[in-house]
Amino acid sequence: MPDRSLTMEGSANRNMSHGRGGAGNIGKERRESFTKPEDLVTPTIKSDIYTTGRGGSGNMSKNDPAHPELARAAQDVDAPAHREPESTFHIGRGGAANIVKPTEEEVRKSKEINERRSSSVERDTHTDTRGLAEKVLGKIGLGGHKS
Repeated sequence: MPDRSLTMEGSANRNMSHGRGGAGNIGKERRESFTKPEDLVTPTIKSDIYTTGRGGSGNMSKNDPAHPELARAAQDVDAPAHREPESTFHIGRGGAANIVKPTEEEVRKSKEINERRSSSVERDTHTDTRGLAEKVLGKIGLGGHKS
């Protein structure tokens, strides 16, 4: 008899660990827990007003249901660029064993890498600083700028 524990059919019959551990995270695999393509679709904002940023009335915008891409673009935020540490830094959860003091050579290399990255980001951001709405209006001849 073949070992069914290594097949997809057999995996449904095995207990599996989910999450970080503990008896509450052990159980049979459930098919309904798998991600479906429709779960990955970015939702559109349904309310009349949406927020951007961290809060405050200056971050409230009126939603235009005819152009949901404008609200989506306003909410998308680029992650800050990763910077290499140029001095003593901590790793892990804390404690003296998690303090790292880079050598002079490591500091020099980190500064070079950070300079290259910041120059690259600056070059990329100066190509076109207009927002999506300004670009669209410019293309159809209603904005102050034409591209």
